[in-house]
Amino acid sequence: LTEYYTLLSSMTVGIIGVAFAGDFFTIFIFWELMSISSYVLVAFRKERPEPIEAGFKYLVMSALGSAIIFLGMAILYGMAGTVNFAHIADVLRINPQPLNLWLMLLFGIFIVGFGIKAAIVPMHTWLPDAHPEAPSPISAMLSGMLIETGLYALTRVLFITFDPSTFRVAIAALAILTMSFANLLALLQQDIKRMLAYSSIAQMGYMLVGLSVGTAFGMLGLFLHVFNHSLMKGLAFLSSGSIVHVTGTRDIGKLKGVGRAMPITTFTLFVAFLGLGGVPSTSGFVSKFIPVSYTHLRAHETVLD
Repeated sequence: LTEYYTLLSSMTVGIIGVAFAGDFFTIFIFWELMSISSYVLVAFRKERPEPIEAGFKYLVMSALGSAIIFLGMAILYGMAGTVNFAHIADVLRINPQPLNLWLMLLFGIFIVGFGIKAAIVPMHTWLPDAHPEAPSPISAMLSGMLIETGLYALTRVLFITFDPSTFRVAIAALAILTMSFANLLALLQQDIKRMLAYSSIAQMGYMLVGLSVGTAFGMLGLFLHVFNHSLMKGLAFLSSGSIVHVTGTRDIGKLKGVGRAMPITTFTLFVAFLGLGGVPSTSGFVSKFIPVSYTHLRAHETVLD
């Protein structure tokens, strides 16, 4: 337990540090603290081979993403002469440069580097393996906090470096791909935690819709859904983890009748699923509706104009 809670605290400190960092170097330091702690937590049940395999796959992919981010930080420093976010915005946003090869390369680097941690399709493959093998509270942290931290860092860096008009189409394409692919694969899963992992990937696609809008309303929907998803998916993983702990199986086909045996836990899981599905009167509906409602509002204003 000492090692477990030390690693969990380290990961939490890393997540908070990424959110509060004012320059790229500080983000990278806390990013690595968050990542290294999460590698070990995924493979925490080291007496079995499956968590070791999942943790190692996550380690390789995320370390590659970190190296790519470091390359992007070096290129950005060469272009702006600083890694401070405010100064980078002064150089690149106030005096915008025409879209050139270096800016396109930088955009691709940030999408791949941060997209691996955010589990954006096609850089998502570590997540469905990591979730089933990690302890359920860690699965809740991975889906509810860690992958959203990757999306937050991507959002912050893109808005500091680029004008929103330059990345809207690319982000919208990634959003459609991520939503469609993950939702289809979630339907095919028999492992309840693996199904929830693909659900998390699909939810990242919904958040990318807000980013692709590139406006204040889009950001409102994005970050409200980050907050809502952390609650809903955390509840879903903790509830399913309780069911798995009692029944000893993750196979959905073998969980028939668990609702009568564990009515309270099953009810909380049902509430989480309603929120994740965006059913009206749940918090998930509100954050999914905001970017769509703004799009219709702008279309209506355009017709009036």
